[in-house]
Order: sequence, then structure tokens, then C-alpha cells
Amino acid sequence: MVNSPIHSLVLGAGVGGLSVALLLAKAGRRVTLLEKQSAIGGRLARFHRDGIPFDTGLHFTSSLVGILGQMLTVLGAEDGIEAENFPWLLRLPDGHELVFPNCGRKQFYEYLAQEFPREADALRKYRMLETEVLRNTPMFDLRVGLDDSMMAFSDMDQLPLGVLLEQLGMSPELSCALASPVLYHGGVPAEVPAARHFRVSYGFEEEMIRLKEGGDALIRNFRRELERLGVEVRTSTYVTGFQELDARGQCHSAELSDGTSVVFDDLFSSLHPAEIVPLLPSDNRRGFQRLVAQLEDTCGFFTIFATVDERCPVKPHLVSYLRDFDFNKIMYASSCQESFLSTGCVFSRERRQDDTPVQCLILLSPYPAPPSVPPPSPEEKGRMTKVVLDHFYESLPEMQGRIQVIAAASPHTYARYVPPGRGAYGVRMRVDNPRLMGRLPVRNFYGIGENAFAPGVVGTMLSSFLVARQVLGEGAYLGLLPERAFPDSFVAWNSNF
Repeated sequence: MVNSPIHSLVLGAGVGGLSVALLLAKAGRRVTLLEKQSAIGGRLARFHRDGIPFDTGLHFTSSLVGILGQMLTVLGAEDGIEAENFPWLLRLPDGHELVFPNCGRKQFYEYLAQEFPREADALRKYRMLETEVLRNTPMFDLRVGLDDSMMAFSDMDQLPLGVLLEQLGMSPELSCALASPVLYHGGVPAEVPAARHFRVSYGFEEEMIRLKEGGDALIRNFRRELERLGVEVRTSTYVTGFQELDARGQCHSAELSDGTSVVFDDLFSSLHPAEIVPLLPSDNRRGFQRLVAQLEDTCGFFTIFATVDERCPVKPHLVSYLRDFDFNKIMYASSCQESFLSTGCVFSRERRQDDTPVQCLILLSPYPAPPSVPPPSPEEKGRMTKVVLDHFYESLPEMQGRIQVIAAASPHTYARYVPPGRGAYGVRMRVDNPRLMGRLPVRNFYGIGENAFAPGVVGTMLSSFLVARQVLGEGAYLGLLPERAFPDSFVAWNSNF
């Protein structure tokens, strides 16, 4: 690469920081990427117990044919990424079991119309509103021009999902089915804008997949591209403070945890908003601090990692069991004793480090654990493990005696990935929340990441593309998009709203 006079500093090497670092480097910039942990990847990374791989954060995602595959191709990170169909089953509190077709949005709504024939009209209206939002979301195609309308709020951005469901007169059962993706973006119907829920739900409706080797496959490709492009990656290193602003309201120097300093032209932060506040120059800290103080993190999860006896063969799929129709209670129980009203069961087939096959199970239950709540004691952790397993066996009695628990984790276990809060999906999405994306209080600082646009891998990567496009300019940005990122299969996918 030709050395650029522009030096960009990127904070955080999760999928958001990795994405923006590659985009900037591909545009010819000099890029330095700082990561507080000892390795890149954040919640993409897997961990091993007894030689068995388990996912930390990336359990499943949306189709590689769609926007995710498009972004990976632009980043040069698509090689060797294999996906497997990952069906989704939802069991409602009344026992009604929904087995979604996982083969297209059209089929998804046809299936719901068959399951809820008396509510066909309400379902049709809901789909029409969702379709309008999706068609007016340009970033479903990376080539679509970016203008002010992209960031404009529609009526559905101002209307909570729960209010919309009530206005349509839907039954608790159908409302629960349509609202259930809140389990995977951390909002609740009473708060989350309907439009933001639509954008996340689309991936569930169209096709859900798992990546073979999980996020490790992505990390491997990101690392290769970082090396090829000459990005300087400094792990176990973080910013401890910035110099004061210059006359233009910019900051160009940071002190680092290893005692060195770095000079840069602009900065891209994927840190949690509360982490960036104390680092800002004092003159610019107060207003942003007031804004951040109003935000709340999403719930965490109590997680059990286990293996399944080979005598009980399982196919990769997701099962969600609900014990209450009220997602406000499910996601944000008023006390720990009221937790575990929902359990997500992720079944997968993996290979141990010695290459022998193994069936894995991850159980996830929403669990309220703000920073003020101390970590559970070993005894409390054991009690919670038993409660979650008992609920699991109630739903799948054939699994009794077939499960071997390998590890369990409370939200506190993941604190190093999501400090200073313990929310699994960053900041809670609310109608009145600001979008923490783009320019920060310092004129050459920009916010990206999960808290910026939408949660999950796709939303986090999209924030990096949006901000990089804004900073690089249209010409430089469009020059990064190879034609191979837009095959006929993508064109068909993108017109399927």
C-alpha cells in the first residue's frame, strides 16, 4: 500500500473496529488498531474447554447471500467462510410451537398466516409497514447513495413496537411471535422503535445461519487482511488520556497504557459510550457525559455450555422457550428470582481440538445484572444452573441424562468484553435514544460499533461502513466496492422485500 499522510487510530478490535480498520486501510490510509485484550476479535472469538470449542457471542446470524456476505466481500474476508442453515423453533407460553421455514421472508409470513388464520388482516398490515421500512433502508445495499434521508426518522422510528402491535389488535400469541427477535437485540416492545425491530427481524424472517468454526473463521480472515494491508495492531494496549483540543476543536495525540503516545489525524471508537467519556478532553466531556448518563445497557445472559451425548443425535438449530408473554418481564425482571422466563437453546455440531466430532449445547437465559449487582457466589451460580437445566428438561425431557455441563457463566463473566456495563447487546434501543454514530464531541473523533446503529454482527459492521463512507467521501468509498460483492443472488435477495 502507498503510505498515506492520513493516520487513523481505531479503538477496539471487535467486529466494528476490525471492519473500519480494513475499510480505512483499503482506502490507502495508515491505520493503528488498539485492543485492550490480548487478542483481536472481541465477542467473535471462541473459547475451548476440554478441547471443545464454544461460541462467546456469535451464535448465529443472517444469510451470507445478503448484506453480511456483501460486507465480508468488500472487506476481503469472505474466503473459506462456510454457512449452515440454522432453523429456528419458538415455543410460546401456551404450548403453541412455531417451526419457522427459514427459507425466505415470503414463506415466513405465509407460515404465520397458516398458524394464525383469524389474524390474517393484522398480519398483512404489519408486513406492509415492515416492508416500507426495509425499502427505505438504503444500507441494505452498500452502493445506494448516502444522504440526509438515510438518517431521518420515519413514523415507525417514533412508534414503540408494543404500541404498534396493540394498534393492530393482535392476539398475545401472534404479538409474541412477531416480537420474539427482541431476545436477540435486547430491546423490549414497550421501548424499541418498530423500525429498528423490523431491521433486525428481517434476518430472522429471511434466513438464519451459523458459521462453521463460528467467529474464529472471521477473525482468521480479518487478521490476514490486516497483515496484508499493513495495519499496525497493538493488543494489550489502550488509551489512558488525550491531549487538550487545538484551535480547530480537534485532538491529535493520545497517551497509551504502555507509557507511549500516538499522534493521529482522526479517531474511530468502538468502545462503549461510557468508556469514552472519561478519556475526552475536559472541555468536551460534560455535555456528552449527560447524554450517556441517560442510557441503559441491555440485559445480560446466564449461559450454560454443555455437550450432548452422541446417542441422542441433534441437528444444528435454535430453540427458544418462553414462560411468559411479557417480554418486558422476560428481558428485565425486577429481581434475580424472577429471571429465567425464557431459554434459548443453541444446538451445534463441532469438532474437538483432536478433530473428533462433538455435539454442543449452549443455553442462554436473560438475566438482569447491572454493574451494581455483585457476581454470584459459587453456590448461587450452581442454583441458577439447576433452574435453567430444569426448565430445559421440562421442554425437552428426552435430553434428561444426555447433557454434560462443561461451564456456566453469569453476565459478570463477560465484563471484559462489554465494560463498563454487562449488556449483551450494548445500549438499550428506545424511541428517544440518540444514535451514537458518527462525529463525537471532538471534531475528528467518530463513534462506531454495536451501540452506534444496531446490535449484532450485521448492525455493528454497518455502522463501520456508514461512518467510513461519511469520512472518506463518496468517490473513495465507492472505489472500495468490487463488482463481485453484488452477484445476481444478492440482487434477487435485495428485491425480496
